Amino acid sequence: MLQMLLHSLSLLCSLTTTTPPQAPADSGGVIIVIPPVSNDTGIKQIPDAAHPWVAPGPGDQRGPCPGLNTLANHGYLPHNGIVSFEQIVTAVGEGFNMEHDLASALAGFAMLARGNAYLDLVSIGGESPLIPVLPDEIDGPNPPGGLAKHGRFEGDVSMTRQDAAIGDNVNFQDSLYDELLLYTGQFGDDSPVTGNRSIVTTKVMQEFKYARFLEDQVRNKVLEYHVGRLSLSYGEAAFVLNFFANGTTGTLSQQTMGSFLRNQTFPDNWFRKSSPGNLTFIASSATEILLAHPVAAGANNANGSYILDAPLPVCSAPYYNLAVQNLPASLNNATGILARNVITLVQAIAKPFGCPPVAPAGPVGV
Repeated sequence: MLQMLLHSLSLLCSLTTTTPPQAPADSGGVIIVIPPVSNDTGIKQIPDAAHPWVAPGPGDQRGPCPGLNTLANHGYLPHNGIVSFEQIVTAVGEGFNMEHDLASALAGFAMLARGNAYLDLVSIGGESPLIPVLPDEIDGPNPPGGLAKHGRFEGDVSMTRQDAAIGDNVNFQDSLYDELLLYTGQFGDDSPVTGNRSIVTTKVMQEFKYARFLEDQVRNKVLEYHVGRLSLSYGEAAFVLNFFANGTTGTLSQQTMGSFLRNQTFPDNWFRKSSPGNLTFIASSATEILLAHPVAAGANNANGSYILDAPLPVCSAPYYNLAVQNLPASLNNATGILARNVITLVQAIAKPFGCPPVAPAGPVGV
């Protein structure tokens, strides 16, 4: 572990202390630029008249993230689901009032994990002919698989998708949502507007997420729940609970949750959060959900037994696991515009964690 850390820190020096390589303007690459912070960060009704819901067509990409799917269905993201880093940052800020640095970190990780950072394109669904192999096959000979491709970004123990090893990890699963509704009916709060046990609470998420882990640990013999994926998994529950809640009340009704998760559309009379939600906000909620039934990072071994991971002695274990151990080390061999973009995105990922940016050190072509 020490050797890996020292190796990564040496790569960090080359990433952060040298001038980003330049490339000719006509080389075909697209230089990624982090959008400015918006001053429009208050409560607002979403969608506006310019963003009606339009069903995805046969060639449109949709994937495992209901928030991104909803934004694409309403045109806050390109309707075909092929999006740029800048478009993601702007759309999640406008639609959900996600804080700028958190949005940039998630968009940067998505781009490096399953996109083409040379062309500044990533599919919110599966593989697309619009997104070719990276230059010099730097991440292997196959085109980026999009956010629906298992591993790196997408992973096990989702709220509404099956694990890739045991079922459909891309499309909404009614059976899992019905399970979530059962927990809402048992642990939810009452509302004079939406009915008894109709308000989704932290307690609902605490019990549901733990049940999902227990189910998948038994069913999925190759389950992987390392610290990065565990953090994203509980962050998913925190995102649903907080970013899908109506900003006028701060609560999430069963009906509103269904609009996002099942129908992938903004509900009627829905308002985004009244202030930007940052990493601390989401991490605090995710931790509260996790601590009711603590689950440690780990993975199943060949016998299906869950083996805990060794601690990572780093600035932030989730950041290190996701951005260093999961992203291919071959990205450090990039040149020109691709190298420039890798630097930009690595720095964006590290910023909200308060960590120094460390170069990717994971396997290639997975």
